[in-house]
Amino acid sequence: MAIRDGILLVDKPSGMTSHDVVNFTRKNLGTRRIGHTGILDPNATGLLVLLVERGTLFSSFLTGMPKRYYARFKFGIATDTYDADGQVTSTSDPGNVPRRQFEELLGNFRGEIEQAIPTFSAVKRGGKTFHKLARKGVQFNPGLKVVEIKNIGIIEYDWPEAVLDIKCSSGTYVRSLAHQMGASLGCGGYLKSLRRTEVGPFRISEAHTLEDISRSREPLKLLRPLREALPSSPLIRIKPQYCGAVINGRPLVKRYIGENEYSGEGGVLSVLLGPDEKVLALAKLNMQWRSLERMGPSDIMGTYVRVIDEGHIGAK
Repeated sequence: MAIRDGILLVDKPSGMTSHDVVNFTRKNLGTRRIGHTGILDPNATGLLVLLVERGTLFSSFLTGMPKRYYARFKFGIATDTYDADGQVTSTSDPGNVPRRQFEELLGNFRGEIEQAIPTFSAVKRGGKTFHKLARKGVQFNPGLKVVEIKNIGIIEYDWPEAVLDIKCSSGTYVRSLAHQMGASLGCGGYLKSLRRTEVGPFRISEAHTLEDISRSREPLKLLRPLREALPSSPLIRIKPQYCGAVINGRPLVKRYIGENEYSGEGGVLSVLLGPDEKVLALAKLNMQWRSLERMGPSDIMGTYVRVIDEGHIGAK
């Protein structure tokens, strides 16, 4: 079976890096053109969204989507990495924090917050990677970043541990949340375990284990269509005779359009599909057109955000 474009949802096991999982799927799918949309630490488990073939061109859209995690925090201990992999830097009696008091604490971490960037992280500044500097014992201030905690709630509560359901913006360090909560309580805290359950529109319940992939006689049938990467974007189908024109980046005009789901104001990111349901391009329609019906057959509809062809990406 020929390699096709698509999205593969994988349930990453503990003990593997995200790159290990990518290499595993490359071998089983028979292609090297596979990328991920956000790494998980080796001891973390859960949803990895892998993009296959032309799907890799969607990476920037999916990388920035919100994430959801189940996270176990332990209090009374702090580590230098803010998680279970680090060296213990302090221990303290966590006392007895009633659930109601802890729920009140969670309220301080909802919405936009400033978050401490871990010194042991992949962030680069001035060409230097933080975790490499930290392992050399270099002292530096990693700084703060603004993230959004869209929702945070308690799943299990057995003090001094709590399992939390956290929905957050891309780029949030869940281990920093544990560290900051521990600091607020005055006893320290760290991330004991982490499982990612959602990335944008995708859910862990839809993911395949590595065993599923290796046992499948036709693993390519596990791929999901690329158009699912942008579920809220209108689908606009291009007439077969004009697919080549779209792929070649010629001006997008009304006569190219067959069926479409577009309505409302322009400027909305839209997915242009060929007759085989393959994604041809992403485009934003002109703001002056509130309805395609008001357009003339030769009016320029808008601008391509991405023109997708075998190995080609461009902005027109």
